[in-house]
Amino acid sequence: MPTEQSASVPPRHQEPVDVHLILRRDGAAGPEVLLSRRTGQVYASGLVHLPSGHHDGPHEDAVQALIREAKEETDVDIDPADVRHAVTVHHRNPAGAARIGFFFEVRQWQSEPRIMEPAVCDAMDWHPLADLPSPMVAYCRAGLDAYRDGQRFAVHFQQPGDPIAFDPAADRLHPVPSTGADPDAPDREVREFTEQAIGRVSAWTDASWVREGSRVWHVRGTKGGEWFVKLHRGARFHTREVTAYRTWVPALGPAAPRLVAVDPTLRTAILTALPGRSLHGAVHSPDEQLHVFHRIGALAAAIHRSAPAQLGGGPPTALEKLERHLAGAGDHLAPGDEDYIRAVAKRAEQLTALDWVPTHGDFQLRNLRWDGAAGSLYVIDFERAEPGPAIRDFVRLSDAWTGRPDLHEAVMAGNGRQLSAAEEEHLAVHQVLDAVSGIQYGAANADPELVERGRRTLARLRATHRP
Repeated sequence: MPTEQSASVPPRHQEPVDVHLILRRDGAAGPEVLLSRRTGQVYASGLVHLPSGHHDGPHEDAVQALIREAKEETDVDIDPADVRHAVTVHHRNPAGAARIGFFFEVRQWQSEPRIMEPAVCDAMDWHPLADLPSPMVAYCRAGLDAYRDGQRFAVHFQQPGDPIAFDPAADRLHPVPSTGADPDAPDREVREFTEQAIGRVSAWTDASWVREGSRVWHVRGTKGGEWFVKLHRGARFHTREVTAYRTWVPALGPAAPRLVAVDPTLRTAILTALPGRSLHGAVHSPDEQLHVFHRIGALAAAIHRSAPAQLGGGPPTALEKLERHLAGAGDHLAPGDEDYIRAVAKRAEQLTALDWVPTHGDFQLRNLRWDGAAGSLYVIDFERAEPGPAIRDFVRLSDAWTGRPDLHEAVMAGNGRQLSAAEEEHLAVHQVLDAVSGIQYGAANADPELVERGRRTLARLRATHRP
């Protein structure tokens, strides 16, 4: 006899449990799964679905239910030891009814699959997992997509008015990462934007440069293909990089990535991946090193010729930040450095203006990739790209040829010309301003390497250059 209190408590919500059989075999073009077509007076008649059924009650567990349904629908005999959990899907159909579906993978069984219930199934065949047929029940497709992507749990809540059949425009699959899965993956908004642009992603690898605020991920698609996803640290970096990709970068052809998709609200860009490895820290034979630096000079020239030159502007914009950079770098400057820096800054205001061309802005070894097998050079990372004098792209690159006149000559030979006297003077000014900026940034961010690099640059210039 229920008590008055228990009688007033509404019954607990309960949902049906489904079991789905992913019978898998190796086909000529890759993995294949067994699918059947529903027919007659059943839900989703005419649509393709996995062999599946309901869990009948507490007398059987989910594995037993799968084995029973497999026998009833396909006549295959399955050993419980050969059943593997694939993915669990919490599903709601367009009418609002929800259920829990357990999808199980089976790769070993007895007897050949055949239609056992012709009143509700009029076709059964093997289909490539990578090329699923249509029309397919959206719930089934969600489970197979999650399974193919290596997910263990997913939510698939359809909305009123959604079709029962799978429609890419109304794909409601939302995988829920497992513990420890894709620890490097970005926030949900960036993941969703990426998968809308290139399809589902099987792996995210953080490829961010340790010193930069922008985040970069190397992603691989479940159907093949590789891309880089970049989340810019600020609107200015995002605008500069996207503008470059949309204007002059295409003129570089295969030497630069292509822009695939952009979300300005997220400050995110998707780029094609390039082969090769970064030249930062790379070791080559003397002859190959000269060849690589010759190619670097040629690539710099291609950048600077990618759009018509324009009449130059005023002094370097870095002068506007000089006082702030000096204040932050002061404790790390050698005696006489500040006087020298101010003398250079004063001279910068009197320099002859140079023509402005497209510039990369951070043209250094870490942003250059070399594919030795193909003999190809690539350039990446255009978030500092903007119009300026061509020498802007030799400021940081000059670190790589310091003390190596042969490498300097290789770059200039590849560039097709030597720098003019006016360009050499501009280059020294930009190097000084970049050194002070690097010291200030390194001091503020506990990066002693940047501080030392800036100090070395100032010492070298003070010994070789007089403003």
